[in-house]
Amino acid sequence: MPASRPRSPATPGACHCPEPESAQAQELAFLEGVRARLPRNPAVLASLGHLYTELGRFQDGLRADREMVKLEPRSAIAWYNLACSLALTGQPDEAFACLDKAQSLGFEDAEGLQADEDLASLRTDPRFAWLLGRLAAGEA
Repeated sequence: MPASRPRSPATPGACHCPEPESAQAQELAFLEGVRARLPRNPAVLASLGHLYTELGRFQDGLRADREMVKLEPRSAIAWYNLACSLALTGQPDEAFACLDKAQSLGFEDAEGLQADEDLASLRTDPRFAWLLGRLAAGEA
């Protein structure tokens, strides 16, 4: 017996079952449900922010990342992720401020910074090269 149910031929009166949700849609529904029960759980919030960004829901991702830095204000990764969301939503000044904060908290991945497509809108800004130089020099 096949693992999945075979489709019915398109005949009058045949049952047309809806297509299953995408894996990302299922994951999103799950995480939003978990977040409703555990609104201050950093792991859930971080996962939700990442998924929103993957789905192109940048404003939702930005809200999640803003909440994340409130929950974990000493996390370099939380500030870095907020900078990414700010860059994706066209807020370069605030994005650079968050990147500076991330660096002051220990972020030092210059290669990751250069490769991160979420930060593409910042690369032509002179502050980006300045930040890369600080990271390369190991300045915090």
